[in-house]
Amino acid sequence: MEPSIQNRTLSQPSTSLPEQPLSPLNDSGNEKKKPIRSFILSVLILFLLIVTTYIIFSLVSQKKPHVSNIKVGVMMPFTGGSSTMGYGTMKGIQLAKKQLGADNIEVIQMDSKCDPKTAAEVVKSLIEQRVAAIIGEGCSSASVAALPAANNAKIPMISPSASSPTLSIPNDYFFRVVPPDTFQGEFMAQAIFDKGHKTVAVFYTNEPYGSGMNKVFREKFEALGGKVVATATGEPDVINLESQMRELKEANPQAVFFAPNSVISGTAAIKLGREVGLTAPFFGADIFYDNTIISNAPNATDTLTITSFPTGTKPFKQALINEYRVAEQLYAASQAYDALHAIYIATERGARNGEEIKRELPSISFEGVSARIMFDANGEISDKNYKYDLLQIKGGAFTALD
Repeated sequence: MEPSIQNRTLSQPSTSLPEQPLSPLNDSGNEKKKPIRSFILSVLILFLLIVTTYIIFSLVSQKKPHVSNIKVGVMMPFTGGSSTMGYGTMKGIQLAKKQLGADNIEVIQMDSKCDPKTAAEVVKSLIEQRVAAIIGEGCSSASVAALPAANNAKIPMISPSASSPTLSIPNDYFFRVVPPDTFQGEFMAQAIFDKGHKTVAVFYTNEPYGSGMNKVFREKFEALGGKVVATATGEPDVINLESQMRELKEANPQAVFFAPNSVISGTAAIKLGREVGLTAPFFGADIFYDNTIISNAPNATDTLTITSFPTGTKPFKQALINEYRVAEQLYAASQAYDALHAIYIATERGARNGEEIKRELPSISFEGVSARIMFDANGEISDKNYKYDLLQIKGGAFTALD
């Protein structure tokens, strides 16, 4: 049965528009806005990252002390009979600062004159200036006098040349980049004995370095089978030593060993020794490594044989010549270079004061320009393979001996 017309009319499809999706015009607008929104979001994220990084960097910078505030005192003799120590030391320190790029270290230089009383006052002045470490003193007697104040203030002293055994003290604030005189005294005793000299006379200055060197030298020389037939002593910088030299001459030694702690006393002793008739070969300790003794006593010092702390590697020696236009090597320059190098390494590890530097030094080890630097329990170099230089004056100049 067919449906009615009315029914058919009602069942026809509606002529109204069906529900449509969003217009194509609206879709296109949204697609164009999406890249703009992404760009703006990226810019905002980048800006936030920059701001955050800047804030973090600022906070870290505030917490870390500025490295240029690290002060290192140099307490050495720059005047008087041992002034060559100070001169050589400063050249080594200046070269170290340049080559290491140690711009974080400010050097404060003071003259302690190799004098105990002066050194005791100078160390207090450096402490008042808030140094974090001290290079010096070069002389043992002055180091002994300055050490109590340094220990009390917890400021490490690193000496380039003070070698008295009296300074071999565990767990204090004294360090040195050279062995104690027990090494050097034994080395010279062996060298003299090996040259066939079986009797020897000794002159030394009356202070820790000289008396310590005399003791060690005597013990080693006599242990080898030799004999010390006479000893004489004088105060540092004293030049009236004629009676002492006559005393040595009367013993008729096969060799004479001089262990003063002053170029002035050393030069006077050698000159007067020759004048009173001492003809035996002369040997001397490291203080004699100074061209002024040649110019002041050219005849007396001819053929003088000395032992010295290492004068440095060949590259170091050449760098000194290139930098300062001087042909002669400088006393304690290589040791001072290594002393500053050790302090610099400590600061690179984060040490900023005396206690922190002292804490770092025992763990530091490196091949220095003077020797391998590695401190033992007494704060000194105790490498059994440590090598001294043996030099002789020939033709008005120091010549290395094999």
